[in-house]
Amino acid sequence: MTKKITSFLVAALLIMSCLSFTILAENQDIVVKIDNEIVVFPDAQPFINEDSRTLCPIRFIAENLGAKVEWDNQSRTVSIKKDSTDILLTIGDNTAIVNGTEKTFDTVPQIFDNRTYVPLRFISETLDMNVDWDNKTKTVLITSPEISTLDTAGHIDRYLTAMENYRGFSGAVLVAQEDEVLFSKSYGYANHEKEIKNTSETIFAIGSLTKAFTSMAIMQLYEKELLDLDDTISKYIEDVVEGDKITIRNLLTHTSGLENYTDSPSLFTIDPDDISLDMIIGMFKYQPLRFDPGSDWQYNNSGYVLLGYIVEKVSGLILDDYLIKNIFTPLKMENTGVFYGNTSKNMAEGYSGYIDLTPVPEDKTLLKGAYGAGYIWSTVEDLYKWDRALYTEKLAKSETIDMIFDVHVKDDYLEGGYGLGWFILEDDDLGKVVYHGGNTLGFTAYLSRYVDQDITIIITVNRAHYNIDDISTVLMNIISGNSYVIPKELVEIELNSELLDKYTGVYEYMEGFDVIITIDDNQLYAQLPAQEKVKIYPLSENEFFYRAVNAFITFEKNQSGEVNGLLFKQGQTTLTASRKGDAPDERQVIDIDKEIYADYEGKYELAPGFIITISTDGEGLYAQATGQSSHEIFPMSETEFFYTVTEAQIEFTIDENGDVTGLILKQPGQELPALKI
Repeated sequence: MTKKITSFLVAALLIMSCLSFTILAENQDIVVKIDNEIVVFPDAQPFINEDSRTLCPIRFIAENLGAKVEWDNQSRTVSIKKDSTDILLTIGDNTAIVNGTEKTFDTVPQIFDNRTYVPLRFISETLDMNVDWDNKTKTVLITSPEISTLDTAGHIDRYLTAMENYRGFSGAVLVAQEDEVLFSKSYGYANHEKEIKNTSETIFAIGSLTKAFTSMAIMQLYEKELLDLDDTISKYIEDVVEGDKITIRNLLTHTSGLENYTDSPSLFTIDPDDISLDMIIGMFKYQPLRFDPGSDWQYNNSGYVLLGYIVEKVSGLILDDYLIKNIFTPLKMENTGVFYGNTSKNMAEGYSGYIDLTPVPEDKTLLKGAYGAGYIWSTVEDLYKWDRALYTEKLAKSETIDMIFDVHVKDDYLEGGYGLGWFILEDDDLGKVVYHGGNTLGFTAYLSRYVDQDITIIITVNRAHYNIDDISTVLMNIISGNSYVIPKELVEIELNSELLDKYTGVYEYMEGFDVIITIDDNQLYAQLPAQEKVKIYPLSENEFFYRAVNAFITFEKNQSGEVNGLLFKQGQTTLTASRKGDAPDERQVIDIDKEIYADYEGKYELAPGFIITISTDGEGLYAQATGQSSHEIFPMSETEFFYTVTEAQIEFTIDENGDVTGLILKQPGQELPALKI
């Protein structure tokens, strides 16, 4: 689109220069990096003039350097202030006043489309920056003196410190290459309330990283010819549905078709003192298979629980003792163990949230009940010992290690493939990458091994479902000398209620799946399917951020200025949703006889093991789904009640005798009946 030419650019020469600039800027694709971060220019691009000088829009450059920029239209001067540096430049003049001293340049600052452009030399000499030009990639490299001297560790620390300050990062990171630890440091608090810092000795739950250890135990027994990967599991355990068809290899590669027991809310109702391996296996051993063994791939914790059972059956040791004797002790992993009995005093507390944090009470049922699928805790230093051992024959022969890291399964769901307890990826630039993540209540962990380059990245975080994949990608970019983006503080701005009202509505990203945007007291809320509504905060007029999770919502408008859609982005996931209607009407609480609440008390089964419990304290009525918090529900009629924390309703069903027989849970796009039990 032809850019509007401002009124004071009246000379024909200047008009032609502006038109020439527009074409050049669009075709040259010049990239500007400040301290290795790419600068985004919303509506003004750098360009090369006819004298082969690279000119950049000074406001965007200066503001990205933390300077304050002011334009005086009457005197046609630009004032730039950064720390102790005070700069004044005049448009059309090839001099600038820097802290009272005049500096002369061979190219004058120019205005194009209301933007002031200056030569690179101006940036280097007035703002004391190092400026280089990469002609091959057409990249302007602007580096502050303190950043230009940073080594790899310095850049990693710079990035992670910003993550700690602005994104709630709390944990430990270790980066190594070829037996050399390039970086190891901890951030944030092991206990936020008591202000106990994370250290190199802080212990974190590593969740599904446990699977790699369970896989190694199986492969050690395989190497000793005590079992075969093609053995059916009926050889080791009785009564598992179609156990004569499921092999050990199926369990290792998530191709068994077993029901995944951690998907069952009933797991969270078990008293941790009562939990046992037999009890956990009993939760799924009789359930119908999701698919025929070997015909599909689906991540499955049940399979690794059975693998741990098989280790015990074959070795004669409980899995804990087997791991200690055959892996932890030989590798001197002295700060690694399992969630039975007492844990180390150095164990970090778990939290949920992103910028705002909520403590997560230790769930002994889940941590203990994960067994070979996810019950290990460790440190980054111990996990590095584990990584180093996988390049040797300390634990198994090289042929066995190769089997573990071969691709055994490929599936459309997988970006690469799956080995034996590891995800495998072949990358054109990075070579072979083997990795695994772990998530459990309040904790996230990640270990990535760039095998061809012998680079290891280990991250442990005491935050649930933290965006570790994104962090690992940035760390690899830093190691490789590529650009990376330093996170900035997310600052909420004020928007008037009239504008916010325009964003409310129902947005559909898939048939039957809606994002609902509502407003209450000038505060926007977003609700995704089957989730509670959450506050979102404005970064700009149309971009909003969450404080509870690392997610953003950007509202889109059509050519008429009407809001017609939104983009939801969380980590590497982006959802595009079209506006299909207004937000649900505000529901009104009515007065009813509270004695009726007693009739509704009881348990209602939505699905096997998934219960909604209705209770009353005489004044209010409360609903609690298995594994979730209790929430008050409010009457719309004598039989219909609604939540305030989510767009959901409960309608009680009553038979002809007036007895309560069940309820219907109503959520956007679905109605789920439940019988009273």
